[in-house]
Amino acid sequence: MNTPPGTADNIPVHVHQESTFDRHRPDPATLAAPSRSDVVTPDAVAESRRALGRVLADARRSAGVTQDRLAVLVRWSRSTVANVEVGRQCAPREFWVACDAALGLEGALLAAWGRTDVLARRLREQEAEAQIRQLLVQPSPGCVCRELHRLLAESGWSS
Repeated sequence: MNTPPGTADNIPVHVHQESTFDRHRPDPATLAAPSRSDVVTPDAVAESRRALGRVLADARRSAGVTQDRLAVLVRWSRSTVANVEVGRQCAPREFWVACDAALGLEGALLAAWGRTDVLARRLREQEAEAQIRQLLVQPSPGCVCRELHRLLAESGWSS
């Protein structure tokens, strides 16, 4: 008995074709947020931004879209698209949502951006904590209370 191509025993066979989303889905292991004890360096944040930009550039090219066309689709400038692709500029969440939609990536870029954003926020927290520690250890001729409260508030601590 001959069965038509694409079927096995008259049951349709689904052949999975790799989508743009599959090719550009970030590795889940890289999406884990750093813990409060993890030290995040400026180099780690910069490398994360460059890696995210490479994912965007690869996805854009795979979709056959130019930087100019993507800029029009997402309503950002071409220079922003170009700068983000090389990690020179960090774009807000809205940019990544728009790119995901324009390139049909089903949230892959937004998830990867989330990892980069967490790293950048953790770096800012570490820098604020270092400033607080410095204020607490150095003698000050005036009251450090206002400066300490300002730094605590900026880092998200409540009094």
